[in-house]
Amino acid sequence: MNHTDISKAEGAIPALTCGPMGIKRVPELIATGIVLAATGVSPLMFVAAAAGLGTMNFYAKFALLPAIAVVVIIAFIARSRHWERLYRGILIAVVAGPLATLGLEVVRIIGFRVFHAMPGSMPMLMGVLITNRSLLGPDLWSNLVGWGDHVVINGISFALVYVLAFGRPRWWKAVPYAWVIATIFMLSPDMKMLGDIGNFGLAMGPGFAITVYLAHTVFGLILGVIVARWARVDQPLWSRHLAWRGAAC
Repeated sequence: MNHTDISKAEGAIPALTCGPMGIKRVPELIATGIVLAATGVSPLMFVAAAAGLGTMNFYAKFALLPAIAVVVIIAFIARSRHWERLYRGILIAVVAGPLATLGLEVVRIIGFRVFHAMPGSMPMLMGVLITNRSLLGPDLWSNLVGWGDHVVINGISFALVYVLAFGRPRWWKAVPYAWVIATIFMLSPDMKMLGDIGNFGLAMGPGFAITVYLAHTVFGLILGVIVARWARVDQPLWSRHLAWRGAAC
């Protein structure tokens, strides 16, 4: 009985290979995890501020900017080391995220302006909080910062999670992903920041939740179509078919 037979008989856990599918993937896998952690900063800093755990101005300076720098640095490293899944995942997220968020904003603005189903402008509020102008109100700079954070940074963050976690699934699978984001948003402390309107915005009537779900449906459709059409990553790196393989060298 050879070494392989003994391993199978004893039910041993296969060792990491030293080939391209095994241990050489570990640095890319670690870098992917760091990028995923960094993407959580932008969405979570609004939640933390709403829960009274600091200010968005503080988080923007000492958490968001470093997180952006980390993702940019890892993107350059991924390019130089030919980590194509990570590098191309970042690229597609940079395109798909903002475009999907712009689609979301179209629905939100209609709900706000036409049906009065939203309490105000989310990007404007975020800009005021990030620039520490709560007592002064919005200005051009705070609006640019707020829209930039909401559309660009938030959009890229959620798109990155989708691409790096799921690869390139069927286009429609981004819709339930977006519904999960919408549900978490409406159950989070964010509702207090929007005027203490309660879970799912019930204080404003059903129009709030309807608008949020419709807006995120559009977000999911745009994200799903772009990723399914142009992403060059069929499976995420953590897939067992890509990350670990067979016997030792």
